[in-house]
This record gives sequence, structure tokens and C-alpha cells, in this order.
Amino acid sequence: MKVGVVGAGLFGCTAAIYAARAGHDVHLFEKKSDILQCASGINQFRLHRGYHYPRSARTVHECQEGLESFRAEYGPAVIDGERHLYAIAEDSRVSASQYKWFCDDSNLPYKVLRKNGLVSDEIEMLIEADESRISPVILSRIIKERLLNNRVNVHLGVSEILRRDYDMVVVAAYAGTNSVLEMLGCDPETYQFEVCEKPVVKMPKGFPSIVVMDGEFCCVDPYEDGLYLLGHVKHAIHSRNTGFHPNVPDHLRGYMDGEIVHQNPLVTHFDHFIASGMNYIPALEQAKHAGSMFTVRAVLADKDETDERPTLVHQLDDKIIRIFSGKLGTAASSAQEVTDILDRQGGRRQSAA
Repeated sequence: MKVGVVGAGLFGCTAAIYAARAGHDVHLFEKKSDILQCASGINQFRLHRGYHYPRSARTVHECQEGLESFRAEYGPAVIDGERHLYAIAEDSRVSASQYKWFCDDSNLPYKVLRKNGLVSDEIEMLIEADESRISPVILSRIIKERLLNNRVNVHLGVSEILRRDYDMVVVAAYAGTNSVLEMLGCDPETYQFEVCEKPVVKMPKGFPSIVVMDGEFCCVDPYEDGLYLLGHVKHAIHSRNTGFHPNVPDHLRGYMDGEIVHQNPLVTHFDHFIASGMNYIPALEQAKHAGSMFTVRAVLADKDETDERPTLVHQLDDKIIRIFSGKLGTAASSAQEVTDILDRQGGRRQSAA
């Protein structure tokens, strides 16, 4: 079949690769000038195993289920052997005892650590987790090689396609999903959109990844070339809306997306990241701002109580498949789901003929 894939983030690229391997004529469309330019390239780059989701068993299960297939597909981009720490704050939504129970129940190995100055007395418990991260540079190189080797037709700078030109269309446009669906004659769905900042900082050499759980807290994660990424549940978000499309403030439009780190942005929450984060991670006082990246994050609406982040693959009609996910580690498993749908749909068409 002739298959169009819209969106060249990690999920769209992986779906295109899998579909091409299955023998389909695949055309991948991306409105940016390169692949992995939006949320897939502006991320914390954790290969989630589930530690981050003590309030959503479904998300934990999907993270764990996706790990094997992600490593099989993109293993060289996975960085193991670094220290990944999770800190449970005293005013966390889950207590230390509840978090230990969660890890045990979810088969997540951990080791309770002494604080040793890494975290403040505001932290009730510090654990070392068995987790890894993803190198965005290596991942991009692997994907480009696989797209080429599997003869995927890549169309950059183009996002508009005609429904009639393809047997099936896979929509993997994340925050732009509804714009593509409307173009294809499908009904949009309500999401919660967040315009987010990812500050890039210099930290002391060898500093670990630390995630403070579970509330309006912070994290610091290794990035590339000795740099780190900051995250914050509250201060990362410059604007938020629920609806069909994101509302990006005019003063941020020039900063949106792309793997470019904007040095000295005129608008930044960096000082808020540091002031808040130092309450839990004192070493953030030493963080030197190298710049910030900005993107739009999309999540299901009304999921604040569970923080659920499922991976969803739906066939919307006889031609349209939608992928929606915010967890990089499920990219290969969702691509396999898409390929299974394409195979079933192709079989139906052959039978009808």
C-alpha cells in the first residue's frame, strides 16, 4: 500500500521505518527542515522505566513493555551506567513508604541512599533507580540511516497531504495532531497544551540525574557535551490551554521548536527554576545558564490526578491512523501496532478485490 506518515518526530519516523520494512511504499512528511525538531528533540531524554509515574499503573506498564523493543531498534542511542536518582520530597503527593511500595509492586529495583549533600533536608528519601537515557544526537543519526536504508521517501518542509493520494495515512504530529486531522477531514480531539521551556545548563562534572517527586518539583538530567537540562512541573510552563490547538504567546513564537538552544532568551523562567530547585537540590546554585529550548507539550485533558501518559494508537476510519504519546520509549511498540493495522487493512482490501 501507499502510506503517508505526517510528522517526523520519533513516533512518525519509527512508524515510517516499520511500515517500509513491511513492504509498503512510505512517504514521510515534516513541516520543519529536519526530523526530530519539535518535542522529540526537546525532551528530558529519559528512557522511562516507570519510576516517574507512581499514580498511573497503566503508564508504568507501557513504559516497561516498550523498553525491549526500543532497545532492539535504537540500542546504540541508549546510554547506560549513569546515576539516576529519585528524591521524594516531604510534601510529595506520595510518601517515602508509599513510593517504596510502588517500586516493589511495579518490579522497579532501587537502592535507598544517604543524602550526602546531594539533596536538602526537604527530601524525605533518596533512591538510586535502574534507568537509562537517550542520546538525541545518536538517535537522530540512527533514524536517518534507517529511513534511507528502508527507502522511506522523506519530504521536509511539507505538512499538507491529500487524503485521496494514499491508501492509509498515519498521523504522528503530536501537538499538531488536530491540525492534520482537520486537513484530512477527521474530527479533532481535546488536549491540554503546555508551552514549555527547557533550560540548558552547565553543572559540575559527573553530576547525576535527579528527579524530585511528586508534585510541583524539579529535575536535572544529563544532555549532551557535558550540559544538563532542567525541568520543573510549574516553572517550565509559560502558558497552558485546553482545546483543539495550542495557544502560543506571540512573544514566544520566535523561540518555538528546533534543536537550537537559544542563548540569552529575552523571555525565560530560569531564575524561577533555580530559586525553587535549590530548596531540594542545593547544587543548582552552581548551574550556569547556557540557553533554553522551547516547545509545545500535549497531554490528555483532565489527567492531573493520575499524571497518566498513555501511548494511544487508534484507527479513526478506513484510511486514518493516529498515534499519540509522550513517552519516547514506546515508539517501537507503537510502530508495530501501526504496522499490524496496515497489514490487516491491506488484507481486507485484497479480500474485497
